[in-house]
Amino acid sequence: MEENKDEILQEEDDEIITLTFDDGVKQNFYNIAELDYKGRWYIYLQPKELDDDFEEDEVIIYEMTEDEDGNEVFLPIEDENLIEELVQELNNAVKE
Repeated sequence: MEENKDEILQEEDDEIITLTFDDGVKQNFYNIAELDYKGRWYIYLQPKELDDDFEEDEVIIYEMTEDEDGNEVFLPIEDENLIEELVQELNNAVKE
């Protein structure tokens, strides 16, 4: 019973973000971090529940921006070099 209580408390403390993908599938993610890197904001997300699309400890990084209506939008990052830099930035932030 005590183990379940810890899990519930952890979920209450964690920020959960629900993403809707192009195919209409919705999935919940933990917001691991939000970092400013070279004048742009990035969000680091980890799947709340594992499935075939995500490996254990996998983190997804999106650029955070706003659309013309002021709504928050997450843009995928396709530049592998930038992804490596952002992973290093997260590692540096965790060390601090």
